[in-house]
Amino acid sequence: MRNPRVIAVALIIGLAITAQIAVLLTGITQWSSPLVLIDLIRHGFYWETTIAGCITAVVMGCMAGFLKQGFYRYVSLLILSTLVGVMAIMLLGFELYSWVFLNAFQSPFKVVELATLRYQEPELWRNFLTTEGVAFFLMFLALVIYLFHWLRPDNKALGNAHFSNGFETKRAGFFERQEQSILIGKKYGAPLYSNGFEHVLVFAPTGSGKTRSIGIPNLFHYPYSVVCNDVKLTLFKTTSGYRERMLGHRCFCWAPADENRITHCYNPLSLISEDKIQRLTDIQRIAHILMPDNKKSDPIWQQASRKLFKVAVLYLLDTPERPTTLGEINRLVKQAGFDDWLASVLEETDHLDPEFYRNGYSYLNNHEKTRSSILETFSGYFELFDDPTIDAATAHSDFDLRQLRREKITIYIGFTDDDMERLSPLLTLFWQQLISVMIKNIPDPVDEPYPLLCLIDEFSSLGRIERLRRSLKLLREYRVRCVLIMQYIAQTYEQYTHDEAKAFTNIKTKIAFATEDIFDAEYVSKLLGTRTVKVSAGSTSTQTQGYSESKSYNYQAIPLLRPDEVMRLPEDQTLIMRTGHAPVKASQMIWYLDPEMKHLACGHTEVPRQIVQHHPFIHRSSDRTALPEAFEL
Repeated sequence: MRNPRVIAVALIIGLAITAQIAVLLTGITQWSSPLVLIDLIRHGFYWETTIAGCITAVVMGCMAGFLKQGFYRYVSLLILSTLVGVMAIMLLGFELYSWVFLNAFQSPFKVVELATLRYQEPELWRNFLTTEGVAFFLMFLALVIYLFHWLRPDNKALGNAHFSNGFETKRAGFFERQEQSILIGKKYGAPLYSNGFEHVLVFAPTGSGKTRSIGIPNLFHYPYSVVCNDVKLTLFKTTSGYRERMLGHRCFCWAPADENRITHCYNPLSLISEDKIQRLTDIQRIAHILMPDNKKSDPIWQQASRKLFKVAVLYLLDTPERPTTLGEINRLVKQAGFDDWLASVLEETDHLDPEFYRNGYSYLNNHEKTRSSILETFSGYFELFDDPTIDAATAHSDFDLRQLRREKITIYIGFTDDDMERLSPLLTLFWQQLISVMIKNIPDPVDEPYPLLCLIDEFSSLGRIERLRRSLKLLREYRVRCVLIMQYIAQTYEQYTHDEAKAFTNIKTKIAFATEDIFDAEYVSKLLGTRTVKVSAGSTSTQTQGYSESKSYNYQAIPLLRPDEVMRLPEDQTLIMRTGHAPVKASQMIWYLDPEMKHLACGHTEVPRQIVQHHPFIHRSSDRTALPEAFEL
């Protein structure tokens, strides 16, 4: 709401400026109060008062637009630049008048004196107006010639790339703030937004400012559910307190490898349906994520491992005294005499799922050496869960992914650079499951009113997220949008082929920070496009009879920004590219420099400390159901 006091003060200042300009136009050089406007109008100085009012209105309007920021600031600067240009032409015309008619250059301040003598010396005033008309006509003619040259088709034949101005930025919708918008930068002092459910791809190497300008600002700004990768837990420590207290979110921090074991828990197997038919589908989906086919080797080992995974999960689901967790599967298959234990269960029970028996016998029917290879391959996928900290962090679930669109929930997935490689399979499983849950059904706005934002930092360092690749274009129908942040494009090609990676690199809105990789710099340079430049090639020669010179002109295409210029971008600048629009050279939306955002940080929420249990090794394989006694660490 506008402050009435500010409006009143601005009105008084405007009237005072108008009165002073009007008085000067009448030839009186003294300070006057706003009340003098009444006397001027009473004595018939209508033109002087009108001109003064127009000048004041334009100047005050430009000042208000500049303070309002964004598109209004751009228009204000444009108008002020035009006014400065007009004043410069007017002063140039006055100097031309002085030189032609007065035979000497005059001080620019003499213009006011000349204006006051327009009634006493009408001939001088007419000469002045004629000279001003000639000056403005010549400048107008020069402008027309410049525009004609600039708009010639030849000047755009090889490319017309340029950075967007304020009008183009507004037309692209970057200044418009909608309910589900996300912050992507800053231009003319105002935030830039990406609206709708369009995804955003960010090229940002380590230390480029992606956390301070993309991650933290959006967690302060976006009011609905968010799931984010949080390297070093910077996002959680800065924003979780605000999101819980001010936005009403339930905040969770899942840091499965935290050395102090301060983390919430998430059990990937908790999403398996209780329905005995549907659960087989869920188990197969998880198996394909954990044990994907390797195109470079014989897929028989992955196929056999998935069957064994089905055996282990079905056994745990139907054995209530044992927890259904990935850590328990790890202990189950690494017990002494696993084959003998499985054979005894198959022979002595009949209450388990039929698929348990089918897949169990399928495994045992293999040759002993084959079984040994299958078991070795299978147990290798669960090496991560030898770590008791990770085992404890996946022992149960504190949050339900199926509630993300029903409630306001924020999930921070914490890890460090050192743990990225070994945690990659678990993080990939999490994101695969999240996408699967989100695309299961199109949300009902009544039952699931909240959209979901996925901030996937270190995207190129994760494993292959096949469900995201296949479903990326469809996620908007499910009210899910993603911000994919990658350090280097080349890392993406380690998980996906060039054709498969196009699902990500073809995202309409892209943001590029100053890159350290020449390949990425060349890629961004090509995205920005080329512009046409007229260049001259000349030659000179000295002959006995004189001097000769020849010149030829041609058009060349040069990049809007060369790769080396992309690599030298200032650390607080970004390049925003959207399909169908000119690129925007913008500033980073640095949260601690923003006057409204820098005060929002209010600590972090409480996270429980997990109790790690040590499970002793089972030497006897005959006890197939009893849980070993565990002690806490």
